[in-house]
Amino acid sequence: MEPGSDLTRVRRSWLERVLDVVRLLGASGDLHETLHRIVEGVVDVLGFGATAINMRTADGDALRVAAVAGPPELEELRGQSTPLKYFVDLLEASEQWGALRFYSHDVDQTPVDRVARWTPPGSPASEPGAWQPGDELMVPLHDRSGTLIGVLSVDQPRSGKLPDVEQRTVLELFAAQAAIAIADAMAHTESETRRREAERRWQLAFEHSPVGTVLAVDADGQLGQVNDALVDFLGYSRTELAELTFADVTHPDDVDLDVQLFAELLEGRRESYEIEKRYIHRDGRVLWGLLHVGIVRDQDGGMLSIVGQVNDITARKQAEAQIAHRASHDPLTDLPNRLRLEEVLDACIASGRPAGALCCGIDRFKTVNDSLGHDAGDELIRAVAARLRDALPSGMTVGRIGGDEFVVIVPDEADPEALRSVAARLLAALREPIELRGYQHTVSISVGITVSSPRHAHADEVLRDADQALRRAKRQGRARVEFYDPTQDRPATVGDLELEYALRTALAGGDGLVPYFQPIVSLETNTPVGYEALIRWRHPEKGMLEPDEFLPMAEQTGLIAPLGWRMLELCCRAAADPRLTGGWSRWVAVNVSGSQLGRGQLASAVRSALDAAGLPPDRLHLEITETALVEASPSAIKEVREVADLGVRIALDDFGTGCSSLSLLRDLPVGTVKIDRSFVKPIVSDRSARAIVRSVITLCREMGVATVGEGVETDEQITSLRALGATLAQGYLLGRPAPLPS
Repeated sequence: MEPGSDLTRVRRSWLERVLDVVRLLGASGDLHETLHRIVEGVVDVLGFGATAINMRTADGDALRVAAVAGPPELEELRGQSTPLKYFVDLLEASEQWGALRFYSHDVDQTPVDRVARWTPPGSPASEPGAWQPGDELMVPLHDRSGTLIGVLSVDQPRSGKLPDVEQRTVLELFAAQAAIAIADAMAHTESETRRREAERRWQLAFEHSPVGTVLAVDADGQLGQVNDALVDFLGYSRTELAELTFADVTHPDDVDLDVQLFAELLEGRRESYEIEKRYIHRDGRVLWGLLHVGIVRDQDGGMLSIVGQVNDITARKQAEAQIAHRASHDPLTDLPNRLRLEEVLDACIASGRPAGALCCGIDRFKTVNDSLGHDAGDELIRAVAARLRDALPSGMTVGRIGGDEFVVIVPDEADPEALRSVAARLLAALREPIELRGYQHTVSISVGITVSSPRHAHADEVLRDADQALRRAKRQGRARVEFYDPTQDRPATVGDLELEYALRTALAGGDGLVPYFQPIVSLETNTPVGYEALIRWRHPEKGMLEPDEFLPMAEQTGLIAPLGWRMLELCCRAAADPRLTGGWSRWVAVNVSGSQLGRGQLASAVRSALDAAGLPPDRLHLEITETALVEASPSAIKEVREVADLGVRIALDDFGTGCSSLSLLRDLPVGTVKIDRSFVKPIVSDRSARAIVRSVITLCREMGVATVGEGVETDEQITSLRALGATLAQGYLLGRPAPLPS
């Protein structure tokens, strides 16, 4: 075989081996491995004794030795940096061999001498074409955009000669492929760096996020990786959570919904879901979380993971619960309020179920409130509320509807005896005294009962009927139970509203209110000495109305006080009219309701009415019921005394119907006692009634107080009153109420 043929085979082997290295370069994505394979390929395949790759540093101002191959002493160069300008000058000063740059020892060595470099051993060769120690062959490496990213330097061809055209061509080819591989490896490295940095940032965000997060929830709901926030939220360690499913930490009442939504997620019917749900903390506490669960997918749409995030909303839910509680509960007693009670009743009405309603009112609560103060009144209401609540079994609802009134709802109960039994429990709960401001205060309640029925469209109608029954219980003596009776407890109607409006109009305009006068006769002279003024109302449509046709409405609507002031003015003016007095010094008795007492207005109103009419004070009597004075506050009693000090006579009306009659006679400046008609009517035939009347008359005579027998209708009653020593009498027998004569 000719020598040329051997050389051709060697060079063909070169190319094949270079291509093998190039294939390896393309298979590697690691920059360090790629650089190592390049320098090893230059030395092992291309027949050079030494090589190095200088890569551009991150700041771009220098090239750093990144890989070497050849003599061991080359390792000393690894990591050394050389200013970029050195290589730029060196490459510009070099001879161009295609893409290669050859720097000959014959050229000025100044650029080379600027930096420390490796100098191959040996002395200059003498034969032509020999490789000299000062020679250097370089290949600039560019990325796809043409930017210089490094320089490949080769030295010491093992042939000892300058590389020929074929060897340079193979080197040039190899260097071009190497540049591509380096650029790809750099891009891969940069991408991996960014990916790892992104993962690191994500991991930090995951671990330190204030939102509880769990990764990789599997199809069985098993919890995967969790962050600190979720650990803190649930109170379990990571190890403990890894053994639990999301159902294990969910409130039992919320599990089904969560499981259903999770199944829809796995089945592909939804990509995510969000719910508010309760969790069970490790210590047993119930917490609220806003849960968002979603699927993380890859580029092809495959499911990578299921991620759950939980925001702690316990504080918000507690605040919402408090607001809802305040909206449905009485702030003083924490019992359900009227709104909540109506909801319970409306639910029964809507479902067609009966419900008993017991309306309870504290008896004589105003006395406590006025005598000990509103704070003491609040303490009493709280104490009564606690007693009533503790007296009732589960299933019943007790609430406060305002003031001193409570309501008990008994669902599914319509039996009167069963409801009366509930009322008895309530009354019994208050038998023991309640300690209040150092006093042992005995409290009683009155109870009105009704049962919801198809005639009730709304809860307020049921409560209205129960309240009507309560009012009757109070009227009939208190501390008693009364059932709603439609024949006695007439509910409010639209007509009542119209009547109220008409009365307000009459009071505002001063028209239509007419005083009628009933004579009060001396039993000694059989002549009138005074008149009791009784109100009538000339209604613009209904005509003249009797007191019982509008006074109850005035009491309920608060119009009784302005009505009383108006009557006071009219009657003082009438008392000064000669048509009434007939030239005699007769007086007029005007009724004062309990609603007019305690307002701080009584004395000034009386003085103003007397002055306006020019009426002497002794010509005016004020009649106040015994019941009103028994329940009057200290300030109200003071007002009565102030009126008496003006010279106005105080008459105690309906005497004997209250419970503190004797103390009133002792403590108040009473000038006249009016014996109630309930004692006068049976005085002829009933020895007990006669004895009571005799005792009252005797007591009053000894105290210098005049007595008036009310409701006289027969001569026998007149005879009996005169025989017992009564001073005055009043009734239909002696004269009916009439207006001023024309």
